[in-house]
Amino acid sequence: MIFNTNSFRLDLSGQAGIMAVINLTPDSFYADSRHSADSAAEYAAKAQAAGAAVIDLGAQSTAPQSTPITAEEELQRLITPLREVRKAVSIPISVDTYFPQVARAALENGADIINDVSGTASEEMALLAAQFGAGWIVMHTGGLKSNQTREDTTDIIDEINSFFAYSLNIAESCGLPKENICFDPGIGFGKSREDDLKIIADFAKINPLGCTKLAALSRKRVTKLCGDALTGTIVANAACIAGGANLIRVHDIEQAVATAQIAKLLAEAKNG
Repeated sequence: MIFNTNSFRLDLSGQAGIMAVINLTPDSFYADSRHSADSAAEYAAKAQAAGAAVIDLGAQSTAPQSTPITAEEELQRLITPLREVRKAVSIPISVDTYFPQVARAALENGADIINDVSGTASEEMALLAAQFGAGWIVMHTGGLKSNQTREDTTDIIDEINSFFAYSLNIAESCGLPKENICFDPGIGFGKSREDDLKIIADFAKINPLGCTKLAALSRKRVTKLCGDALTGTIVANAACIAGGANLIRVHDIEQAVATAQIAKLLAEAKNG
């Protein structure tokens, strides 16, 4: 699996890649992921050295109790750390946002991937990614926020797959090829814990339509059902990799690298 991201070409066919989370927010749900403008670049360099394939910067929290900020405020938090992180690492940088103006400014200042958390698959974002040759991560939310739960009784896997098919059509109509698209089923966004568990258990049934497939579940509420978020994250990530995840977005890099390594070895043993 190849994921094209601006000037980078990620080969994710052998082992799942690690997307390391760096939050530039005071209200992200996991305090240890919060970084200042001064510490973000240093942490990014350490993340790359530990085995991260992508650095994921977020300047607006999407946690259930977070307070939304404007695009202008998001840019004030983002641009200086982004420029410093770009100097510090030689791997792709993704930026979480749902504002097209923030996405454009991020791409103009060294980002390679739009991690679009809007859940809308808008033509504006698709055209922007195509203009820059950037990667575009499209997340399913069902139009809901992380503190909302869907009431629809349709199968969650079917709903996600339908949204991805719609999103791919939008992307390709805007000139963005499959190699630049990554699909995220949106674990924890507009879903019950039962939905989250079903997505993880049936990750292989999520159809990315030839695009990269991302599991972004690190330390979310579903991972705490076992009593320990890190243990729950490790086990759930392993299940998603077994189900075809090409990327896993994480807070704990060393544990994630080990998870990806052992998952690769197990897959090789099974197929060999």
